[in-house]
Amino acid sequence: MRRTSFWRHGREPAPGDCRARSACRCEERRRVLVRWVLTAWLIAAAGILNVSVAAADPWPKYQIIEWQPRNPAQLATLKRIGVDAAAVIADRDGTGTPLPMQTAPLIQAGFHWYIENAATDFYSAYHRWTPGKPGNWRFIELQKRYRADPNDLTALMRDPSLSDPVWQAHIDARLTAIVHQEQRFHPLFYSLGDETGIADLSAFWDFDFSRESLAGMRAWLRRQYPSLAALNAEWGTDFRDWGAVRPETTIQAMHRTDGNFAAWADFKTWMDVAFAAALRRGTDAVHAADPHALAVIEGAQMPGWGGYDYTRLARAVDVMEIYDMGDSLPIARSFNPRLIALTTSFGARPSDIHAIWRELLRGTRGLVLWDDNNSIVQPEGTLGQRGKVYAALFAELHRIAPLLIAATPHEDPVAILYSPASFRTQWMLDQQPKGDAWIERGAATELEDDAFRTALRGYVTSLSQLGLQPHFVSAAMLPALRDKALILPDTLALSPADAKAIAGFAARGGVVIADRQPGWYDAHSRRLPQPALPPGIARLVAPDDRTALSALLSQAGVAAPIRFTAPQMDVEMHTFAAGTRTIVALQRSSPGEGNEAVELTLPQRMLVTDLRRGVALGRWQKLTVTLGPIEPAILQIAP
Repeated sequence: MRRTSFWRHGREPAPGDCRARSACRCEERRRVLVRWVLTAWLIAAAGILNVSVAAADPWPKYQIIEWQPRNPAQLATLKRIGVDAAAVIADRDGTGTPLPMQTAPLIQAGFHWYIENAATDFYSAYHRWTPGKPGNWRFIELQKRYRADPNDLTALMRDPSLSDPVWQAHIDARLTAIVHQEQRFHPLFYSLGDETGIADLSAFWDFDFSRESLAGMRAWLRRQYPSLAALNAEWGTDFRDWGAVRPETTIQAMHRTDGNFAAWADFKTWMDVAFAAALRRGTDAVHAADPHALAVIEGAQMPGWGGYDYTRLARAVDVMEIYDMGDSLPIARSFNPRLIALTTSFGARPSDIHAIWRELLRGTRGLVLWDDNNSIVQPEGTLGQRGKVYAALFAELHRIAPLLIAATPHEDPVAILYSPASFRTQWMLDQQPKGDAWIERGAATELEDDAFRTALRGYVTSLSQLGLQPHFVSAAMLPALRDKALILPDTLALSPADAKAIAGFAARGGVVIADRQPGWYDAHSRRLPQPALPPGIARLVAPDDRTALSALLSQAGVAAPIRFTAPQMDVEMHTFAAGTRTIVALQRSSPGEGNEAVELTLPQRMLVTDLRRGVALGRWQKLTVTLGPIEPAILQIAP
């Protein structure tokens, strides 16, 4: 979960929020807002608002973005330490602060900006600010209603429905108007919504049984099944016409004893489809109004419920501010290498600095600063302690990040199957014995580990410790797989086509690795009499068994071109191709203590330069790198 405050959604931090943050001081912020608006009016009166920003590369460099509004003294100091841009809140209904009033101080200070929360009421309907209530109060009310009366299907109807054509047209028109208003300033991007989700963030819920959603689902199902008879055979139903088709609720599915959850799982798949399609429609509206504009969602959650199927979501927007939990960042970038990924910093503790560097090495191209207590720059413009830490960091980020952005991340020929169908199946198997307890589950609960997440993370960690950089593939990508190894983490669900593609990959010499026998369910979560993938094709290796993994991968011809050894094996390596040169970054997997000597082995004697220090280290084939507890070592290797 994410920063949430008076400025963002107007609520106190919820007890279950995953990130610690200071309590809101609303009265103080109201005073700040008054001063800020008066300043904007004065600047507007001086005629500064007629300035137009020249069009440029839509993402020219690593961007550091301040979220909260700041006074001129603070903006000047932020500019000095390397902050590039700021957020301005979209005036969605004409009752908010007009955009020219918000942007005037930014123009005077030489800042760029982006438009925040342009359609949060649509894309984040159950996680947004209402005065005097928690941000997710609408979701909590639904849980109460459904718990009291499980026959009340109105509690399962999303308001607004993502499939409602009236709302879709309304959002199209609003986005078009906002983009046309701001087009001459070329904002960094337009935020469709913050902390978006089908329900509350990544919370599980039986959305959406509304008339519009069911109509959309039936049309989608007709493209998935060759006939109504085929659907009835899969679901174990006897619908006489497509108009009568209704999915099972979670309560109904949990009462099944035959292991056939298809009528439930297909509906959950449909909601992921509807969510991604709604976001794609918003992105298309932004592009139609300005072909050079970018659309974003913020607070993107870890893979799971709430619409967070990254095989569909990764291409729904241009930019994503994302929580790198559950390997969401490398998963999203695998399915859309052009995705511009951002992350948010909440502080300048060692763990925060470690995360900023780690996420840069994993592909982020910008940083949002969440500062609800002026800890970076105080109101009079002096640097706070957090700002002093950031000043040196930002200078280095602006120097190092462009090198990484311009380079191409290395990928080893190792693919990991990301299977939302298996995630859904695993969730049902875990929750079915608990009966109706799922109604009480919230967004924070759904961040908990299960066999699916544990296996996926375990394989990623082990491969990283072997110096390998895998990539993720979807089931649809299996027939065209050209890698040497395929890993199937907790892959319970496989279609016949999936199983055939995996068997063909193995027959061509590819090594298939799994932590358990794959394919006991089909891709619709229906239990099979025997596994879809015949036993013996997948070699069973525990995710944390690096020795066995290394041996199998060596047999497949997979070897890291650059290798490292570390005493504690708590190091991640990232390599990038930069023309004839290679950039190698080493960082502790998590914040550590003290220094660690890491031995790096190169393919041959090569010229090594320490990019962070700007020092040539000479020609080496083996060298020892002293790695600190927080920050990475970043080396350039030249022939």
